[in-house]
Amino acid sequence: MRTDALTDPLPSERLATVLLIDDRKADVELARVFLQVRDKMQFNLKVANGAKQAMEMLKQAVTRGEIVDLLLLDINMPGMDGFELLEEIRKDEALRPIAVVMCTGSTYDQDQARAHALGAAGYMVKPASLAQLRPMLTSIPALKLDPDGENVRLMRAA
Repeated sequence: MRTDALTDPLPSERLATVLLIDDRKADVELARVFLQVRDKMQFNLKVANGAKQAMEMLKQAVTRGEIVDLLLLDINMPGMDGFELLEEIRKDEALRPIAVVMCTGSTYDQDQARAHALGAAGYMVKPASLAQLRPMLTSIPALKLDPDGENVRLMRAA
C-alpha cells in the first residue's frame, strides 16, 4: 500500500480523462488497444463518434463541473471536421484550456501547420501510441506520466 494513500486522492480520481474523437469505430478500437492494452497506459477514456457529439459532451462536462484533460482528435470526419471542432473549442473560454493532440491518418505538412496554428499540443499519425504521445504530454503542464510498474498512468498534475 502507498504511504501517501491517506493524504492524496485515490489514484483513479486523479487519472486524466481523455476524449477520443473519431468517426471510425475501427480506429477508436485500435487507439484504445494500442494505448491501453499494448502500451499499458491507464487513463479514463471517453469516446465521441464525431465532432458535433464531442462538442456536446464537452459542454455537458463543463456544466457538470467535470474535467476533460486531453482530446485525441481526428481531422477527417463527416459534417464538422477536426479543424472546425478545434476552432470552436478555441473560441469557447471554458473549453480553450483543454489540451488537444491531433490523431489522424493525414501526413500533409499543411495539416500539421494548421493544427499548430490552432494551438494543438501535438500531431501524430494513426495508430496512436505512447511512443508518439510521450513527448507531447511532457509539454502539457496539466498532465504527467506516472510510471507504475509495467504500467504508466496519465495523471492530472495537481
